Amino acid sequence: MKIERYPPFNVLQTLLVVFRCGSFTAAAQQLYLSQSAVSRHVQQIEEYFGCSLFVRHTRMVVPTAECHKLVPIVEELLATARRSMHITTTGAQTITLRVTPTFASRWLLPRLSSFYTDVPGAQLNIDTAWFLPTNFGEGTLDAAILFGTGNWEGLQATCLMREKLTPICSPQTASGMPPLVVPEDLKNHTLLHSSFGRRGWLLWLQQVGNLENHSYREQVFDTLDLAFSAAARGMGVALGDLNLVEENLSNSSLVTPFEQVVETGAGYYLVHPPRNEYREKLKPLLDWLLISVTESSRQSAS
Repeated sequence: MKIERYPPFNVLQTLLVVFRCGSFTAAAQQLYLSQSAVSRHVQQIEEYFGCSLFVRHTRMVVPTAECHKLVPIVEELLATARRSMHITTTGAQTITLRVTPTFASRWLLPRLSSFYTDVPGAQLNIDTAWFLPTNFGEGTLDAAILFGTGNWEGLQATCLMREKLTPICSPQTASGMPPLVVPEDLKNHTLLHSSFGRRGWLLWLQQVGNLENHSYREQVFDTLDLAFSAAARGMGVALGDLNLVEENLSNSSLVTPFEQVVETGAGYYLVHPPRNEYREKLKPLLDWLLISVTESSRQSAS
């Protein structure tokens, strides 16, 4: 019986790195290989498939049409192999989930112990490198919780919770001088937000009374979590998503001085490739997330 010989995994990995880098030299640096070794790996794959995968130029390589067709197949092959080997060696189902630091610390972390109680035998690895591309092809990510309106090309998205915005501040700020009684009183306070959060303030101010044109004092932070912490310290008023400040509101470190809550239409979604292997693996996590969100909404309403 003839045994089919396939390209080794490390050779296939070289193909992906060259594809992303567009250069044998850059790929060699990332893989800690010599440039000639990278070139041999690519040549080996080209010989196996019987076609040219890159057009060589002096300082760069350009993927051919055949390469563009092959790369997604190789990405999925390596991702499946990594997941299978991890389950075999650990005996546990490990899920790697990417979330923003604010969502991780404000919503996920307080509930993490209940996840392990409700989903025995699972291991949830939390990745907060939100600034990196959400690339599922390398097998390092199983899912991500992303903020948006639910439209990510080529990905399946399940809505977990809708954004509900309202100003939040310390009890001392709310009742201090000058006090926060009506939204117009924000003109006398500092508005706190993340570098991406000014949009929310403008939307809220516009919807509650066309107050967006006033020149407000502002303090910008790198993350929303820092803005919430600054609000709790009495540094000003942050715009909080009620989903993310439940713990602060329950212990009264933060309060909501106004009744007005604005729903933006955006929200948090569990996102993953639309394939059955992802759906099956993520089903326990998704079920737990949806139940947890429902329980939180019920407690907030009571």
